[in-house]
Formats: sequence, structure tokens, C-alpha cells
Amino acid sequence: MKTLLNATLGALLLLSPGLLWAGGSLQQAGNEVQLPIHKSRSLMLDRPASRVSVGNPAIADVLVLQDRELYLVGKSLGHTNLMVWDMNDGLMQVYDIEVSHDLQGLKERLYRFLPNEPIQVHTSQGQLVMSGEVSDLNRLNAAYELGRGYVVAAEGGVARSEVMNMMSVGGGQQVMLEVTVAEVARDTSRSWESAFELLESSGNWGFSLLRDSVDALRVGGTNTVLGSFASADTVFNVALDLAKTRGLARVLAEPRITAISGQSAEFLSGGEFPVPVPDEDGIAIEYKEFGVGLKFTPVVLSSGKINLNLNVSVSEPVVANQANIPLFGEITALSKRSAGTTVELGDGQTISIAGLLSENTRESVSQLPFVGDIPVLGNLFTSRSFAKGESELVIMVTPRLVRPFDKQQVSLPTDGFIEPNDIEFYLLGRMSQRDRENEQAPMAQQGNSGMSQTVAEGGMEQTYGQSL
Repeated sequence: MKTLLNATLGALLLLSPGLLWAGGSLQQAGNEVQLPIHKSRSLMLDRPASRVSVGNPAIADVLVLQDRELYLVGKSLGHTNLMVWDMNDGLMQVYDIEVSHDLQGLKERLYRFLPNEPIQVHTSQGQLVMSGEVSDLNRLNAAYELGRGYVVAAEGGVARSEVMNMMSVGGGQQVMLEVTVAEVARDTSRSWESAFELLESSGNWGFSLLRDSVDALRVGGTNTVLGSFASADTVFNVALDLAKTRGLARVLAEPRITAISGQSAEFLSGGEFPVPVPDEDGIAIEYKEFGVGLKFTPVVLSSGKINLNLNVSVSEPVVANQANIPLFGEITALSKRSAGTTVELGDGQTISIAGLLSENTRESVSQLPFVGDIPVLGNLFTSRSFAKGESELVIMVTPRLVRPFDKQQVSLPTDGFIEPNDIEFYLLGRMSQRDRENEQAPMAQQGNSGMSQTVAEGGMEQTYGQSL
């Protein structure tokens, strides 16, 4: 009989939802109390209370102000509970108290200093959890430092909790830099050169008058007029050279390179040539680069703002400026135009970082004294040269935030080329040609739906490369 009674009472205790256990009922919901650390709040009761008890006084403390009002103070991070008894000494309520960081204060600071960043803050077992997608790395670090300050303040300067950083950097963090180097150089030169030799002999005596070398001008001249007179005692040879030249050089380079934010990238389209240099063992070979070179480091400051530290150089060997150095031989000089700077601009914006307008004029006169000053006739004893050069250079940069794209939707410069067969090559003289109709056909079949799908999946909206 006693065994049956105990079993019946046990079943009633398990099945009765209204019964309370020590520490409160597990089925009572809606009694959670959020309490910021080192702050207080009042808690109003439904009916008068006779006494209260806190599970862990080191986490939260309670003071009864009136029979229906309690005063709670958060002392340390953590969880505890609060039990309240009524006037009949019956347990009337159990509250779950969580003492957390000052989340509301942190939210206000984040909204004030980072108003456009959707950052969320939570607390979990004493850890401050920060999540959301921010626009750049600098703002992520700023938000983390703000949260770190609240963690340190929560423990009076000794942070036992940590910031759980679940924030991520959104947007396109890969930067493609488009650089345009455009240069036009014009030069004009005019020259008038004369050379003559006069040989006069009389008996045992002889007389010679020479200006430059007639033979050298005969060989090296471009538009040369030769004349000679000879008699028994006199020989006279003359050479006149008149030349006018014009030159035009055009340089257009558009290097493009992609790098992740904060990392450096280099690009060189050109080559290297050997230069002998002395070392401890004798003579070593050092290679010098030439061509179109680009070095840059992008930093994405905020959505659409990019900081660029870049160096651009355009160089080429100049055979005319070779120098003959003993033991080393001919050393080739370089014609180089370079620019290095740091700029800040938005996605897709273009800025000119360098420009040059150069004009130089050179004129020289070589003549036989006194005789060269005679009008008209003096030109036979005079050599003149005139050279004028003009150069215009512009360097522009355009950064773009880019993302990976579908290779099937991009045509390469090598696509569409068709090699000729033997008949076309030998009889018709055809070379390899590009079939643009077949090349563009797959792109036209995809239509706009394919491109929109690429953008939605994170593709790059801008074009990449050139259409040759």
C-alpha cells in the first residue's frame, strides 16, 4: 500500500504543470531580465513580496524598495536567478537574470560614429558578439575597437571576456586599375653642310685649304651636290648637302591589372637588356627592364572610395644615345617617362596623374672665319643645322571594383582567328584572319539574361581587356 501511494504521488508531481521545484519551474517563460553591467533597474511585482533571494550575489544584487518594487544592480557578467516569495511565504515568481555588456550604449556609439554600417551586437555567456557586413576594413577595425572598450569596461579594466568578431567586409574588394599612357612626339630638322678642298701648287711650293672632308660628306650625305675643278696647278673640289627631315612617334599603352585591397601588384610589358657592371670578380651582367611598367597598391576606404599608391613608367632603348665605355663596349641608353603618386577617387572615376608638354630647339653654325660672313657666297663655307622637337604626354588612371565573372561570356583577343589553307596562302596570299561574326554569335545567343545572371552572382559589370 505504501509503495502504491509513493508511485501515485510521483506521477502527480511529474504530470502537474503548476508545481514548482527548487530554483523555479522550468515551464515558466517570459521571466527573463536583461541587466547591463554596472547599471540598475527597478522591477515591479504583481503583489506584495515578503522576501527575495539571488542565486549568485556576485553577479547581481537586489534590494527591496517597497513591498511591490525591487531594485536590481548588475555586478558581473553572467547568469543567475531571482526568487520572490509572497506574504504567505509561497514562491510566487522566479526570474532569470542575465547581466551583459551595455549593449544599448554600444549600439548608440556605433550609430553615432558608423551610421551607415548595419552592425548587430549580442551577448552570449559573457562574450560580446558583433556581426554584420561593413563596407571596408577600416570601419570593421573601428567597430571592433569600440566593442573592445565595452568589454574592458565591463570588468573594470581586466577583460576576462572577449569580443567574438563575426563581422565581414562586403562589397567588391578587388580593384582593377586601368592606366592609359598617351604620348605624341614630333621632330623637325633642317641641315646645310658644305665641304671643299683647294690645292694650289707652284714649282716646289704647294698650298692647301680644306674645310671638313669632301669624301666623308660624299659618303654620308643624303642630298649631296658635288663639284670639282682641276687645272695644271689648281685642284678644287666642293660638296654641298641639303636635308630636311620630319618624324612622328605615337605611344599608346593601356595596361590593366587587378589586386586585392591592401596588396601590391606589378605589371611589365617589355623586356630586359644586359648591361655589364664591375664586381669583385671582374665584370658581371646586370639586366635593365624597359617597356610599360605599373606598380600599385589599392586600399578600399569605403564603398566606392579607393586609395591608390602607384608608379607608372614607360621606357625604351635609344640606340642613338649609345655610349662607348672602355672595357665595357657600347652601352645603350634608355628614354624613360615615369610618375609616382598617391590619389583617392571613386569606383570608375578617372584622374590624370601626370602630363608633359615639352618643346626644345637646337641650332648650330659652323663656318670659315671671315669668308663665311660674305652674303650668298659665304654659304659655300658654312654648315648649319636646325632641330626642333615637341612631346606631349598624358597618364590617366581609372580604378574599378571588380569581382569574378563567367569566362564563357567574355571574348579573348585570340578568339575567332582562322588559319589559311595551302591554296589561300600560296595562291591568294592570305594570312590568318579573325572571324568576328562567328565570335560574336555565341554572345548574341545568350542575350541579356545571361549577363544579368552574371551580375546577380557577383560578376563584373565592366568590360575587361580590349577588342582588337
